[in-house]
Amino acid sequence: MDSREENRKKTLDHHVDEKFHEIYFLAKEEYDIKSKSEEEKLLYELLNKFKLKLKERCKSHFGLEN
Repeated sequence: MDSREENRKKTLDHHVDEKFHEIYFLAKEEYDIKSKSEEEKLLYELLNKFKLKLKERCKSHFGLEN
């Protein structure tokens, strides 16, 4: 993979991570989820599973395998 493709992959990964952090904090606020609560843990796990699946699908679909 050339450096341009590698840079695009890193940028995509970064943007996905960044947006999921935003969604996480917005959901905590919207649903009044307290820090260090079971609900917070469940929210994080749910979003993290979705984020990892999204990255996996992007790599597979767009040919970004390592």
